[in-house]
Amino acid sequence: MVFENYWGVDVSKNWLDIATGNRVMRINQTKEALEEFLVENAINEANTLVILESTGGYEQLAVDYFSEKGFTVHVAHPTKVKSFARAKGRLAKTDAIDAKLLGEYGRFIDISEIRNLPSKIARKLRSLGSRLEELKEMHHQESCRLGIVSESITKKSINSILNILKKEIALIENKALEVVKSSVELKEKYDLLRTMKGVGPTLSLTLICSLPELGVANKKEIAALVGVAPITNQSGQKAGKAMTRFGRHNVRRILYMGALVACRYNTKFKHFYHKLIEAGKPKKVAIVAVMRKMLVILNAMIMTKTAFST
Repeated sequence: MVFENYWGVDVSKNWLDIATGNRVMRINQTKEALEEFLVENAINEANTLVILESTGGYEQLAVDYFSEKGFTVHVAHPTKVKSFARAKGRLAKTDAIDAKLLGEYGRFIDISEIRNLPSKIARKLRSLGSRLEELKEMHHQESCRLGIVSESITKKSINSILNILKKEIALIENKALEVVKSSVELKEKYDLLRTMKGVGPTLSLTLICSLPELGVANKKEIAALVGVAPITNQSGQKAGKAMTRFGRHNVRRILYMGALVACRYNTKFKHFYHKLIEAGKPKKVAIVAVMRKMLVILNAMIMTKTAFST
């Protein structure tokens, strides 16, 4: 599909800069202002692509509004937009320039990069997943502090915070599980994931909340998203070692724990792991290989709606 119009929207906390061709308009970030903008800029929404950057939540009003009005909306990754600007030689940066740049970026990207926006339930799960990660990180930090303090009053304070965090973690996990079980599709997905020995409730919930691409992306894409795909490092006569990098750290960390369990108790992965060790692979390399194999199989299971089989 080729669009006739490309609107770049630079998002700030209180306003939006919208580029419609060479013209840039600044409006308040309110539904009323967006309605007035559309009245003044009547256009065939079916042939218009609206491009915004992910800004941690400030973009959601515009995303919801334009998508409800029938526009195709693409929320671009900031790193990709930044790389595009660098390739274009754009050094100056203002809100108006950024809005125009987003419009140009919309013309540049391949249509396959424009995917369906997440549903409200998916956004809710993502929010709960993010909060869960924050709470677990705080719990880890407080646990580390507890190991180095000696004063009883300090220990008491840290233990109080740890108890609060444990309750909040349990609360958010239960809320996320309630959301999953309220959806027939997500409940089926959760149950399928649990059929693999090594995938417990925590890993299943993490995959559903933080990896919605599971069952949609192909095996190479899903491995790259989590960061368990070796990235080639070669240039000229240099032949560097391929290493895993980038990806979603929170998913990778929980998947690592699941892989440790699978290496011991899942016959398929136990055999695979020991085969790698016998071939001379370091233990950590073998575990990462198990993680990748687990993820690829889980992706196929969700895609085909098939339970795990040894």
